[in-house]
Amino acid sequence: MADSDNSTSLPSVTHGRGQRQTAGVSGSFDDEDAAILLLRAWLRAQHVSHVLCRLQQRLERRVLAASDSEAIDEKVGYSIACQAEVEATTAALKLQDKLPHIQALSLLGIVAKLEIIAGADREIDDPTDFPWPHIASVLKDLKKIVGSLPLGRPERTVVQADCRLYQEIATDLVGLEKQSASLHLGRGSASCILG
Repeated sequence: MADSDNSTSLPSVTHGRGQRQTAGVSGSFDDEDAAILLLRAWLRAQHVSHVLCRLQQRLERRVLAASDSEAIDEKVGYSIACQAEVEATTAALKLQDKLPHIQALSLLGIVAKLEIIAGADREIDDPTDFPWPHIASVLKDLKKIVGSLPLGRPERTVVQADCRLYQEIATDLVGLEKQSASLHLGRGSASCILG
């Protein structure tokens, strides 16, 4: 007996609702899909985190090479860079944590969610263990069917602005830590400043 379902044709795959190609701009999308917007924000935070990591590593080398008189200034810059990297990484992790609460509105939205999951596996000790290769395989299959998202690096000015923001936050936090440390050394009570 022949299977009649084999003769039916499948509907063509579209980018789904919420995905419209912007007129005149090849490969860019006017997104209404929260999953795609989340991926873009997550990639931006990841990129800024990596930039700040490289800055922190350069400053670490300077601290190690500095003479005693230069070391204090270098250590302050290094402390700020370390904290700024932590802030950027935390921002990326917070975006990652939103993933289960975001509903994809299209197949490209599902691709976006899987991109975050597969991208996060780089931080795992052994990305060759189950389920990471399997998730990467599903992502690859989906991309073959619906295509990839036209994502690129954020503009340099955007990255610089984000880096400055995290450095300002870090400067405030490092300053509070130094104040708190001074107070703990007997110069006053931490409760006066911290609340």
